[in-house]
Amino acid sequence: MNPDLAFINLELDFEPIKKAANHKLLIAYSGGLDSHVLLHLLSHSPDYKLRAVHIHHGLQTIADSWVKHCQSVCDELGIALEIVHLNLSPKKGESIEAVAREARYQALKKSLQKDETLVTAQHQNDQAETLLLQLFRGAGVQGLAAMPALCDFGKGKHARPLLNTTREALEAYAKKHQLNSIEDPSNQDLSFDRNYLRKQILPNLRQRWRGLDKALSRSASIQAETKQLLDEIAAQDLTLIRNSTSNTLDIQALQRLSFKRQKLLLRFWIAQSGFRYPSEKKLQHIFSDVINARNDANPLIEWQGTQIRRYKNLLYIMPPLSEHDPKQTFSWDGKRPLTIHSLNLTLQPDDIGINNQAVSVRFRQGGETIYHPQKKQSTSLKKLFSAISIPPWQRSRIPLVYIENKLSQILLDCPKETITHPPPFL
Repeated sequence: MNPDLAFINLELDFEPIKKAANHKLLIAYSGGLDSHVLLHLLSHSPDYKLRAVHIHHGLQTIADSWVKHCQSVCDELGIALEIVHLNLSPKKGESIEAVAREARYQALKKSLQKDETLVTAQHQNDQAETLLLQLFRGAGVQGLAAMPALCDFGKGKHARPLLNTTREALEAYAKKHQLNSIEDPSNQDLSFDRNYLRKQILPNLRQRWRGLDKALSRSASIQAETKQLLDEIAAQDLTLIRNSTSNTLDIQALQRLSFKRQKLLLRFWIAQSGFRYPSEKKLQHIFSDVINARNDANPLIEWQGTQIRRYKNLLYIMPPLSEHDPKQTFSWDGKRPLTIHSLNLTLQPDDIGINNQAVSVRFRQGGETIYHPQKKQSTSLKKLFSAISIPPWQRSRIPLVYIENKLSQILLDCPKETITHPPPFL
């Protein structure tokens, strides 16, 4: 039997999609062979409502023609297509490959709607490449687990239903159904690690070890099972150490665990909080410079859109703080929303009672006091913030409402994107 014929009726593994329990699918469609096969397969399934999204990276002039191609294919299949344009500007020393990948996934998260599953076309060969790349980078269980068939992603889920399918099978399917796909010339650029591995290394390994991709994919699955067990242990520890309201860790409780278990818990907490794993070096600095810092210190460790801070006995995780000038003063007529751009914050007229009084919004400069009706005396903001454990980095970012030039309210719920009913201190 011609080996090509075995792949003509390629079947999609719907199990990851079924586990997502969503019937609305967003297909990441690059126009290449893999995603074209995925699009074609799903277009013949009546059980799902499909959308497609094409990411235009803006790195090659030929990419404009890819948009036209993708639109033509989607029109023919009756699938709505969203085009997302990226404006990439990698910093000196950054990998354009890594920057493009991160920007692409952020764009896909933004495009993904509630109760929708993102579906991408990574296959068995991709899984083998990913495992080897992670191994060469010295990754642990998380990296060696490679790509999961299903995971949480943005507002929904991310499914990879082709992970058990070979590239050879996809090529045979595309040939049988005469699918016209595009070829990105950057896929031939051997300066990219994945291309070098794909073009120069793996062909020789496959000649020596038959079934290599399947074996590597199986190893990734075993690592994924190991990771799941470790996550279960970390999740149990996290319930005892984390304050679920503030998503902070109790440092003293953390330090009662063995050091290896502390590291496991930290990685799990970071991932559960929606941030990228730190390098091993950064993780060591979290212990030496933050967790083991003196009690009155306010240390900071940063990496790729993540900050770890300590205040008193608590460990905080957050995105980098936006640039903010606490010397800003805003006059407010109380009739229209007040936007504070440096905090990405909008105050609504109903947030405070104004009654035609002169109102301004300011930020702490030092030395402010506010009247405490229960104690029938004024108290300094410094003592108040310390008493209610407001971290130092937040104190100059909390809006202070002055009525008739007198401090009247402290909007302790800030900052957040939009405030509808922030509880005032008084």
